[in-house]
Amino acid sequence: MKASEPSAAGLFPRDPDGGEPLYASVAIPVPLRRLFTYEVPETLTGRIEPGTRVRVPFGPRRLEATVVAFPVDPPEEGVKVKPMTGLVEGAPAIDPGVLELTRFVADYYLCSWGEAIETSLPPDPGPERRIKQVSRAAGVDLEAIPARARAQREAFQALPETGSVPLSSLSDSAQRAVRALAARGQVTLETVAAGAPATPSPGGEGTPRFTLTDGQAAALGPLIEALDTGRYHPFLLFGSTGSGKTEVYLRAAEHVLAAGRGVLYLVPEIGLTPLLVSKLRRRFGEEIAVLHSGLPARERHRAWDGLRRGRLRFAVGARSAIFAPVADLGLIVIDEEQDSSYKQEETPRYNARDLAMVRARHHDATVVLGSATPSMESFHHAREGRYRLLSLGGRVVDRPLPRVAIVDMRKEFVDAREVVSLSRPLIDALEQALERGEQAMVLRNRRGWAAVVHCPRCGYRFQCDHCSIAMTWHRSDQRLKCHYCDRQHRFPEACAQCGFQELQLLGEGTEKIEDALRRHLPSARIERLDRDRARRKGAHEDVLRRFDAGEIDLLVGTQMIAKGHDFPNVTVVGVLSADHSLGIPDFRAGERTFQLLTQVAGRAGRGERPGAVVVQAFEPDHPVIRLAAKHDYESFFEQEIRYRRALRYPPLSAMVQLRVVDRELGRAREWARTLSEALQEAGGERLLIAGPGPAPLELLRGKYRQQILVRSAGRRRLVETVGRALDRVEGKIPSRAIQVDVDPLSLM
Repeated sequence: MKASEPSAAGLFPRDPDGGEPLYASVAIPVPLRRLFTYEVPETLTGRIEPGTRVRVPFGPRRLEATVVAFPVDPPEEGVKVKPMTGLVEGAPAIDPGVLELTRFVADYYLCSWGEAIETSLPPDPGPERRIKQVSRAAGVDLEAIPARARAQREAFQALPETGSVPLSSLSDSAQRAVRALAARGQVTLETVAAGAPATPSPGGEGTPRFTLTDGQAAALGPLIEALDTGRYHPFLLFGSTGSGKTEVYLRAAEHVLAAGRGVLYLVPEIGLTPLLVSKLRRRFGEEIAVLHSGLPARERHRAWDGLRRGRLRFAVGARSAIFAPVADLGLIVIDEEQDSSYKQEETPRYNARDLAMVRARHHDATVVLGSATPSMESFHHAREGRYRLLSLGGRVVDRPLPRVAIVDMRKEFVDAREVVSLSRPLIDALEQALERGEQAMVLRNRRGWAAVVHCPRCGYRFQCDHCSIAMTWHRSDQRLKCHYCDRQHRFPEACAQCGFQELQLLGEGTEKIEDALRRHLPSARIERLDRDRARRKGAHEDVLRRFDAGEIDLLVGTQMIAKGHDFPNVTVVGVLSADHSLGIPDFRAGERTFQLLTQVAGRAGRGERPGAVVVQAFEPDHPVIRLAAKHDYESFFEQEIRYRRALRYPPLSAMVQLRVVDRELGRAREWARTLSEALQEAGGERLLIAGPGPAPLELLRGKYRQQILVRSAGRRRLVETVGRALDRVEGKIPSRAIQVDVDPLSLM
């Protein structure tokens, strides 16, 4: 997928007396792994360069595309080339460094360059909307308004003493009164862009600067040395939860900004950004650009443009922020680097953590991956010397890690003579913490009320008719829901298979746990945080803010509550069904379980008071549960790496997952066999190929999925061989039917 090099003749624009036309190589966001040549019309001469966004005809459609090389050699004689139709208005050119990164994404993750570019761009903000803001005029008070002008006095009183509000937020009568006040100069009306940022508040004040611990100072020293070289250096910062990794990141960022270079700071979840951004703005002022999909399009576009133009030098965001056009990038921080949220699950299926290494190498920047539970890949790279390992040791100010008690739920069943959701030790620990005025968290990594609607007569389980998965009962909505395709149904009156009407609800989700906690702890202020609750705009941030302010005693939720948060008053954490995820048919199941348990346990005891964790499991002696309870990552790594080595799984091999999907099972199977044969022909004798066969979730969103796993000791050879196989089947299998996942994190 290499574009033609610029020709010497093309260094000059069109001959003013009428010379040969100029051509450009263009990447189009369609699943075709090649570039397209278009003629540059005279109206665009002098306005085209690599990175320019243009409009082009593509079949019957008109698409937005990106120039990746200009000028290029003319096409072969007889090949008809269409002209571009114009520029994309308002779309900024793509920075050369980001353009190069998207080229790597296309080559490595086996997608089209156009698709890679499309995922790197901020959303189209659309036409700018203008609104009127109203504020009190300087020096004018209520007494300056005549007493008889009651409507005007009331409107004036409704305005804040400082700042402004949208005129449209006032009633019609108040708006009429405000316009009369404006005519007399007693209020100010100003037209501004909708969504424009508030007046910046001064930064840097009131931010505590801690004395670094010995461990933090020992970690920061090598980072500063690496930053001063101005060359590429990758680090893995390994420290237990609460060990002070964030302060190390911030000191390194201060050093980079003082040198006039830029910083890119990534976190795995959108929900982690508000508190982090607040902390960063207190420390660094308002030159922070925030980039994630939860923000309005115009706000993201404004931040992106501020970075591209060099007005902002510090970018913070989730996965997609890896493409932020930070000028003179000097430092990239990937916090909680092990988190699967850094992996995109749709084309292009990139991992932002891995792209950080590629981008840092290109920019001669330093990368810091931070985690209390590093991914197997990152810790293996550190052991092999590819990353420099920095270890922080224990928590700051010598705070102990929380004590962990494992509860055998089989014994709880025997003692209670029924299946219980909450064990007696957990209830006791929660009651005691709340009596002391402390806070607590309970993790149940499944949302909804019940996991399964089950017929006890014939054993039938109600499944989604578009996915190979049971539907979850959500009592709050009185609906059965599929958590994959979002289809919903009413609760069935009878079994669809045998007609039996006494249906059972099995398993419990966060809704049911919240209900049980309210019954056991009636005086506690309890809140739930999961994807259902966070769907309403601002709800996620609001719950975390109220919990941080002490307005909530007990927070129950999914893994959204497990990582990155620092709540000093939390002393008790409960983990329900800790061993549930160990049964997932995926070689990473143990790793994910260990990470989740360790991360959520780390929320306890981060303040002055010691923490305690109660882990409920039906397999309490499972090695993963035991090692997580001891916070013993290195023993877990040694155990897991032996298993991976024996089965030739990553990080001891490279892997590509190929899926063929179609609404007809027979066609999906046929195409999968065709793809498997192409892999063998392309050099499969040097690869370890498993499949084709049905994916663990064979039916998903109405499409059948056939899966092929390809492994090799050499990553480059693997990607090149799979790329050749994909070229061989072009025209035989529709491109939309093939899903390619290089370095997959989930095999489901």
